[in-house]
Amino acid sequence: MVAKEQLLALKNRILPPGAGPVIELLSQHHQKLEITSIILEHVPLLIIGRHGMIARLPLDGRVNKLSQPPEILEALQRFFELEQTLYVFINLPEIQFPDAVTSVIREIEERVQKRDELMHRIDEALERRDRGAFLRWAQALAELEE
Repeated sequence: MVAKEQLLALKNRILPPGAGPVIELLSQHHQKLEITSIILEHVPLLIIGRHGMIARLPLDGRVNKLSQPPEILEALQRFFELEQTLYVFINLPEIQFPDAVTSVIREIEERVQKRDELMHRIDEALERRDRGAFLRWAQALAELEE
């Protein structure tokens, strides 16, 4: 089984044309997937590479080899009706973000984490009926959001 987050992290890579809907479908059926680091023979296989995708899926009593995204998507939908495991081989480069962009993303993540922490403290103050703490944390949240 593959974690949904692992599949959705593929969106941070350079996907071939038509791979977006395929990744979405895979994330819906992540419990039927296995990531492989080698190209296997004689098993249901999806290869996602920089320049395209290739699927080898057993449907209608024979193995179908597909390379067009709409065909792959349709065949995968039919394949997932079966109780079989799909092996996925991924060969995609990571998107390289400039340092300035990474820094801004990090700052936003820290701000969101701080906001969540303040919201949690506000909830705790409300549960304790501590008006002073509630007002302090609410003020800190308002300052953070400015």
